[in-house]
Amino acid sequence: MGDNNKSPDESVQADFEGFDQEGAESNPAAEEQSEQSSTDAADQDDGHASEASEGNESTGREASEDPSGELQRLREALLRTRAEMDNLHKRAEREVEKSRKFAVESLLRDLVPIIDSLDQGIEASGDSGTEGLELTRKLALDTLKRYGLEPIDPSNEAFDPQWHEAMSMVASDDHASGQIITVLQRGYRLHDRVVRAARVIVAK
Repeated sequence: MGDNNKSPDESVQADFEGFDQEGAESNPAAEEQSEQSSTDAADQDDGHASEASEGNESTGREASEDPSGELQRLREALLRTRAEMDNLHKRAEREVEKSRKFAVESLLRDLVPIIDSLDQGIEASGDSGTEGLELTRKLALDTLKRYGLEPIDPSNEAFDPQWHEAMSMVASDDHASGQIITVLQRGYRLHDRVVRAARVIVAK
């Protein structure tokens, strides 16, 4: 009798409150699922945070170790490059020096027959009229010597195939085997290089 006296608004509000309480009591699975989802999300967030933390630590270790190794590699590469540059510089200096020393080799080789002609003229003239030829020969040799040309006159020396050319070998009681007996033609050298080998006769 008392309920019949409620207003329409109060009856609707009571129905809604009863519905909410009944729905809450009748959906425990939904609440459990909601709680589980929240727990899984929290665990997943913790896992990502842990992985991110481990990744940051690993990156930090690599960053702390890698610069030292990279610096060592760069230092070794720099040392190798510097050694190669030094070798290249020394090689270039040797080539320049070699070119400078032997730049006139072909010219001096062409002048050697002129000295031979002077020698032959002196020998053919005997004692008379050789003074002028000898002075000319001496002047020519002194001039060529300033450019590094020197005569090879190996009389009574041991035969050396680097500097001498054996034209023949003869038996000799007065000379040891391999000793030069006669110089047929003087040789010439430019510094440590043969321009023309001395032609000789060697004792056997």
